[in-house]
Amino acid sequence: MDLNEKIIEKSKLNDIELEEFYKRSEKIQGHSLAFRTMMSSTRRKILQYIGEEIKSTEEICENFNMDETQIKYHLSMLEQALYIIESPLGWKATPSGIGFILNTKL
Repeated sequence: MDLNEKIIEKSKLNDIELEEFYKRSEKIQGHSLAFRTMMSSTRRKILQYIGEEIKSTEEICENFNMDETQIKYHLSMLEQALYIIESPLGWKATPSGIGFILNTKL
């Protein structure tokens, strides 16, 4: 299993979510959105907290002691940059999100 396959497996995305991720990733323009998103230490910490797990908005709010409005703003930014995806079970890191975690010291 190569590194990309391992990252995809760690993301816990099902086939439909993975297909949606690939469709959306074709539309992302360069690295500027990803760069702006990850300039925030809060968003980097949220991504690391989600990691290879599935976390609800409530769990994330509790862990960071922030209200839902603040957390949803950060989750929205991470989702737009394709680092996370929302599923019926909660938030999951995408292959891009897992790759960021593995390749960056937070």
